[in-house]
Amino acid sequence: MYRKTTTKAALKSAGAGSVTGVIARVMLAIVLLSLLTTGATMLAVNASRYDAEMVNLAGSLRMQSYRLAFQLAQDGQARETDIAHFSQTLNAPAMTSLRSLTTPDNLLQSYQNLLDDWRRISPQLTGATPDYFVHQVPEFVDRIDHFVYELQAFSQQKLHIMAAISGLGLGIILMLALFAIHYSRRRIVPPLQSLLAASQQVQARHFSVRVDENSQNELGTLARAFNHMAQELGQSYRALETTVEEKTHRLKEANNALKTLYDCAQLLSVNRIQARHFSQILDRLIQLEGFAVIRLVVEEGHGIRTEFQAGKPDDSQSWHQHALKQEDQHLGTLWWQHTLPCPDPALIISVGHLLSRALYAHQTQTQSDQLLLMEERATIARELHDSLAQALSYLKIQLTLLKRQLATSPDAANNIIDDLEQGLSQAYRQLRELLNTFRLSIKPGKLSDALNDMLAPLRNQTTATILLHNQLPSLQLTAPQHIHLIQLTREAVLNAIKHAKATTITVDCIPQGDQVLVEISDDGQGFDPDQSKTSHYGMSIMNERAESLGGKLTILSDAGQGCRVQLKFALQSTG
Repeated sequence: MYRKTTTKAALKSAGAGSVTGVIARVMLAIVLLSLLTTGATMLAVNASRYDAEMVNLAGSLRMQSYRLAFQLAQDGQARETDIAHFSQTLNAPAMTSLRSLTTPDNLLQSYQNLLDDWRRISPQLTGATPDYFVHQVPEFVDRIDHFVYELQAFSQQKLHIMAAISGLGLGIILMLALFAIHYSRRRIVPPLQSLLAASQQVQARHFSVRVDENSQNELGTLARAFNHMAQELGQSYRALETTVEEKTHRLKEANNALKTLYDCAQLLSVNRIQARHFSQILDRLIQLEGFAVIRLVVEEGHGIRTEFQAGKPDDSQSWHQHALKQEDQHLGTLWWQHTLPCPDPALIISVGHLLSRALYAHQTQTQSDQLLLMEERATIARELHDSLAQALSYLKIQLTLLKRQLATSPDAANNIIDDLEQGLSQAYRQLRELLNTFRLSIKPGKLSDALNDMLAPLRNQTTATILLHNQLPSLQLTAPQHIHLIQLTREAVLNAIKHAKATTITVDCIPQGDQVLVEISDDGQGFDPDQSKTSHYGMSIMNERAESLGGKLTILSDAGQGCRVQLKFALQSTG
């Protein structure tokens, strides 16, 4: 009961102390007890090193006493050697070692009595009264036996003391070891197991786990540090998750914005931008996060404006705007209402630039279409004036002559009627050629495809071989250059078909640096450009188209040497 109380008290007192201090003190106590037990055992062993020798010597004293008595009884005296041996045995170092502080007083007194008796008896062994020793032998031997018994008792006492010290030391060491095990299992192992389980929970990303931190020792400090670490890790992990979610959300929004911008750019990359394209762009933008309603106001001046809207406006929210400008020209305004989170300002600017370029391109396309239309109308007027107008004027004059001839000479009127019929046929043919020219369609694509499409019906109108060698890139040709080049080429090929009587007509389109050379050549009969009427080959029309291209038209021909029509103009800059 006392030991249990002591152990509980030790555990209670050690519970508030340091774990390493308690374990260190226990280990130190075990070491000290081991040293003390070992030292005591060594001292006892050292004190007992002569015990066996002393017992043997004491036993031999009895035999030597009987031997001396036998010599006295038989010879009347003892031999000197036996007397000296008895005295030497009695004063041997093992016997004299009894004179120490650890020897009991009774054993020391018995040894002293033997010495005194020997000093008293030994002179009688060589004297005149040898019978005295013979009569004293039994009593002397009894004292020797008593001395032997006391030696044995002293030796056993030392052995018992050594065993007691060893047992006591071993028992205390065992108790300390049991205390260390019990203390470890109660104070060290459970907190470590709790920390291990909590570490596994933290590894599984359960940062809300907590361990008991009531201990006022190193494990309690470690538990408090672990709880603080788990709390900070949880906060950091949640903050990191929030940041990752925000970044992911932003990346998705950026990806959606880029996809929307790409789709808008694709919508505005068509050949002709129409009003529905702006409505489609607003429908794409309203799908992005942050936009509640988007309105595009296109201003054309003089109070004329066009509105496109996606979404339903909220009267309780304010409007935001972004001016659409291009080349310092105000084209319109982009209005919007937003929700949280707000749209990216860079996205607004990009959309504004995209819409500004689209509006500006739409205006430019409209102006270009108007210019082309006006130019084509002027060309039609020139064609009609140079062909049908002249033919009809000629027919009008012939009709007047016919009336006069009918009044004066009806027979001569037949020649005029033939001329009228021929003139009408020529006027009809010219009209068909003009219709074919004005019906010429140019599909979007490469210049080579457009030239081949233009030459395909002409090849059916002649037996001559028409060859095309084109090396011009379509990217560097503007739309007006594209149209004028095809029209001029068609006019030159038609002239060669109608008038040259050629077997081969070749069309060469060759880039020369920043210039373009277009040459239409044939192997026909040729003509003298100075003496022939240029209107016969439609040269005036081709000269006007060359001037529209900003180029120069050259005609090289001799009678019987064929004809070459050369056009040179500048390419569009790619810088």
